Amino acid sequence: MESLITWKDIGLVSPLIVLFLTSLVPITIKLFRDNKEQNNLLSLTQIALGMAIGVVLLLVHSADTKVTAFLGSLSFDGATKITSIVLILLGLLAAFVSRENINTKGKLLSEHFFLMLSSLIGMLIMVWANDLIIVFIGLEIMSLPLYMLIALSNEQKYSKESAFKYFILGSVASAIFLFGCSLLFGSTGSTYFDQIVAITPQALEGDQIFKMGMFLILIGLLFKVSIVPFHAWSPDVYQGAPTSMSMFMSTAVKLTSFVVLIRILSTGVLNISGMMFEILQVLAVVSIVIGNLAALKQENIKRLLAYSGIAHSGYILIGVLVSGLGVEENIGAASTYFYLFSYVLVSVGLLSLVSLLENSEESFVSVSDLKGLAHKSPVLSFMISLLLLSLAGIPPLAGFFAKFFVFSAAIDMGMFWMALWGVIGSIISIYYYLRPIVYMYMKESSNTEENLKSDFLSSLNIGVAVTSIIIIGIYSGSAFEWLENVLASSGL
Repeated sequence: MESLITWKDIGLVSPLIVLFLTSLVPITIKLFRDNKEQNNLLSLTQIALGMAIGVVLLLVHSADTKVTAFLGSLSFDGATKITSIVLILLGLLAAFVSRENINTKGKLLSEHFFLMLSSLIGMLIMVWANDLIIVFIGLEIMSLPLYMLIALSNEQKYSKESAFKYFILGSVASAIFLFGCSLLFGSTGSTYFDQIVAITPQALEGDQIFKMGMFLILIGLLFKVSIVPFHAWSPDVYQGAPTSMSMFMSTAVKLTSFVVLIRILSTGVLNISGMMFEILQVLAVVSIVIGNLAALKQENIKRLLAYSGIAHSGYILIGVLVSGLGVEENIGAASTYFYLFSYVLVSVGLLSLVSLLENSEESFVSVSDLKGLAHKSPVLSFMISLLLLSLAGIPPLAGFFAKFFVFSAAIDMGMFWMALWGVIGSIISIYYYLRPIVYMYMKESSNTEENLKSDFLSSLNIGVAVTSIIIIGIYSGSAFEWLENVLASSGL
């Protein structure tokens, strides 16, 4: 009889064990200090050390070719290794902002770190899952701490409203996802991805239950990445959440959900179900149009980035659709991963800027708060300009090549109209990406110096983001080729 748990399995999931134990350290120390927080920097150091160990364990134990654990319920390969490492690093960068942000530092920082690492554990489970039920378990472990993290903000009004909205809508999305899993199991007798791949061609011939189940599963995931019409929660939650959590959701949650979406569509469902393929194409284009048009009139920077994120989800969905068609050269999956990595880096940098400008618990940072920033901090203004230009798709930054790879992949597959709308959306977005740059360099303000805080870790995040998008842009060809090779070995 095959053993349920082996030492190899434990080695593969050892990063989860380390992250969980790390999350307990600050909160346990607080317990023994009569509910008094230890030094913020010490708590952050403990968290950073645990994350570093987790990354090392991923490099040591995770394979570049597919291996499974726990009787095939978890799957590990080159794609999951890269994604897991990026997720842990994104969690670390969000923790940097949490330490000094006005809405997260203080009496509940240990609880904040505990919940954030718990959510990160859920993300890793989702990325590793080879079973839809395991995906659902990871989804709930990821989401439940986020609801509490948003409500933990020192800001008393919008954060509570945002947490409530996210909880209600997120619960509905989870229920839809689980109902889809039940229909899929009833149709195929399995929830394992590899078994569904083998069954899909026969199941889709006339099985309406299978089609409905797959469609409901996709709806649950499309909510998490803010695809229209499942996007309404995004601007309100991003605005009301602590900035570090807005960063965590716009990067780690989006990356995780799209990776799972790629794996589900790799079952080959799009090759057989023409209606599902057409619906997803329309949703991608509508997301691009609505996201960009809504962002044009936003003054609040976090809401602007939220609507911008909706548009970028539309761009990324184009790559996901190309990937789901099963192109042998992996151009769809590689372009999607390239876009995701480029996008999350820019989001880290821009939301770190928002944290630098937040000077009270009840205040929100608007585009007008950037007036005269170039006179106070020319280096910071230059870096922020590069990040905005990367989002707009201006060469030679990573954002340009991300859009180029996705649109080229769409054209190669004959999806010309989607590529055209992608280009149109990118042109529209130039206006609201250039507007903050105009405010920084061409407007004067007397209170810019007072608004800008001195926060080394948030500034470090911005520096890391800018350096990364420049390097990725310069070596975009090599990076794309490397991603193709990794994804090919992973079967994507």
